[in-house]
Amino acid sequence: MKKHVKKFISVAMAMVILASILVAGSFSSQASGTGAGLAEWALNAYYSHWSYVYGGATPGAVDCSGLIYSYCGGERCNLEYVTPEIAPVSSGIPRVHGLGLHQPGHFGVYIGDGMAVDARDESSGVCYDSVYDKSWVEWFKVADVTYITDGWEQFNGNYYYYENGEYVVSTSREIGGVTYNFDSTGISDKTPEDMSAVANSDGSAQSGSTETNEEDNSDNSDTSSETETQEEEPAPKKSTVLQIGSSGNAVTKLQERLAELGFYDGEITGYFGEATETAYKAFQEAAGLTPDGIAGKDERTLLYSDDAPTATAKDEDKSEEEEEKEEKREDDGTYRLGDENDTVTSIQEQLAALGYYSEDCTGYFGEITEQAVKNFQYLNGLDATGIVDEETYYLLFSGEAVAFESEEEASDSDEADSELVADTEGEIASSVSDIAGDNLEVAKKVVIKANRLTKNALSAVDDNKSVKVTAETKNSSFLVWVLCLLGLAAVVSGVMFLVNKRNSAYSGAHTKGRTKSDVPVRYW
Repeated sequence: MKKHVKKFISVAMAMVILASILVAGSFSSQASGTGAGLAEWALNAYYSHWSYVYGGATPGAVDCSGLIYSYCGGERCNLEYVTPEIAPVSSGIPRVHGLGLHQPGHFGVYIGDGMAVDARDESSGVCYDSVYDKSWVEWFKVADVTYITDGWEQFNGNYYYYENGEYVVSTSREIGGVTYNFDSTGISDKTPEDMSAVANSDGSAQSGSTETNEEDNSDNSDTSSETETQEEEPAPKKSTVLQIGSSGNAVTKLQERLAELGFYDGEITGYFGEATETAYKAFQEAAGLTPDGIAGKDERTLLYSDDAPTATAKDEDKSEEEEEKEEKREDDGTYRLGDENDTVTSIQEQLAALGYYSEDCTGYFGEITEQAVKNFQYLNGLDATGIVDEETYYLLFSGEAVAFESEEEASDSDEADSELVADTEGEIASSVSDIAGDNLEVAKKVVIKANRLTKNALSAVDDNKSVKVTAETKNSSFLVWVLCLLGLAAVVSGVMFLVNKRNSAYSGAHTKGRTKSDVPVRYW
């Protein structure tokens, strides 16, 4: 039903988009954008957790081609609507932000530095992966996007310099009298003073605007002074903080150091993602710092120093603490959350045999094991603490432990209990009328069935095998419990009354002429 609703919504959204195109004529007249802008748009879709909606092309709800269309308008992507610049990915991807990527039936956006974003499917949403993790076939330039060929371009808070249609990497350039160094990902080490400045082949720089108006040269001194003052303003400093979204050589160096210290075991990508953040938080925690996942300059000084903590040392300290805790726990004979030993393995195996535990028996007392212990304790009349104390341990491995009933078993049990309730009156009447020697056995059976019915009625188990008792269950259970007690009392009273009456009659009819010792003695 949910799938049909989703399809209906998707089709409705597609119809709305189509209608808006027909009314407005076309978005192509408003189509605009740059390669860097498209790449940042795609990154924002990923970090903002946009949903995948088939036919969607609005911010927050897009499909694969809708991700591009929602930025620059134009036409829906297809191989017939691209610029002449298209080539196979197998031959390499140019160093250009915001290229389109294609594989049969799917499109994506090339971010740069080997990374891509695509609106994948309903379950995955918008994904951010290495371009080589998905089988992209062609790259192309989107028709309604402008791609820079030479000069500066700002992308994701960093500055890149393009020459001949690609940004430069691992090199230096003198631009506007300033020497800029570019790392392996193309990021400049300085903020450009003049975004319009370009580098000549001889290393000198010229202004991006070469035309000069003579009237401008005759401006008054106040205007000239104002211009000079503006030129003398210092350029904004580049952030020295590394965090989610940062990229470049500094991040590569950070990942390599974290890996060396044992905190990071992922791929060295030069991009500060969630895995890098988790690793850096682990380093901060080991170093006694606030684990916020933000790598400031001072903290990185400690990271690269000889005094930096290692993950191994942290694990050793943790192991010593765990050993001390284990010794204390062994002394009091209990097993609880966090324990790990062979006894825990035995406990898990026994819980599994009784139906309370369905995971691998690893010997580690985790949250799933704790919940299984609580369920066992609850259904066996113990305090549901989740701690295996001596009483719980003894009952668990005894033959008296109550096993957990699966959903099917519980259903079968419910049917049997319903039949039991329906047949109770007949059994009571039968047991009252039949006061032969098996009266005691009938009474015992009624007691056993009443206890079983009461216990089953008081417990309800959900799909996760965690115990829950609802108000309705408690009310119906109380009623059944009262009925069972009344029935049991009636049986016992009836049996005792008829037995006494029979004994009296038997004694009056057959004791004449016998001595007291001849009268048979009955024990009840």
